[in-house]
Amino acid sequence: MQKYHYTDGTNSFGPFSITELQEKNITADTYVWTEGLPTWIPARQVPELAPILRTEDQPYFTASNQPPPAQFPNVGAPVYTQASGRPPKTYLIETILTTIFCCWPLGIASIIYASRVEKKFYAGDYLGAERDSANAKKWMWINVGACIVLWILYFLIFGVAMFGALVGGDSYSDF
Repeated sequence: MQKYHYTDGTNSFGPFSITELQEKNITADTYVWTEGLPTWIPARQVPELAPILRTEDQPYFTASNQPPPAQFPNVGAPVYTQASGRPPKTYLIETILTTIFCCWPLGIASIIYASRVEKKFYAGDYLGAERDSANAKKWMWINVGACIVLWILYFLIFGVAMFGALVGGDSYSDF
């Protein structure tokens, strides 16, 4: 079933089915977006929405050729998940492994984000699922980077200590 987002000029709402969108009383001048559309377009240009459109003008976007508002760029992220019908990658296994083998305080954040991806997707919050998937990936890589930095520091500190002990150890053997 096709889901649509619409904007009131300030916020975007959705996704909604056509039946749900009818209850929102959108007009022909309301900008909508759905999977497959490159950008926001007036609802009158979507043939599937013609039966539910009110004839009164909406106070926003009264000009028919007015471009969509700049603060509502095309939300391309949901296209991927809606088109495939599968939730975005959760990175749950990877985040658990990096938490175990790397830095666990940073890994907890990635596990929390990873665990929310499917829950949000199946609740219909495709953008939220995409954001949590991206955040899980971001925190996983931050965790890996922190782990690499910590191991480098570990080897530097203990390498210097070992070197110092070896160099200093010769002077103690003279006594």
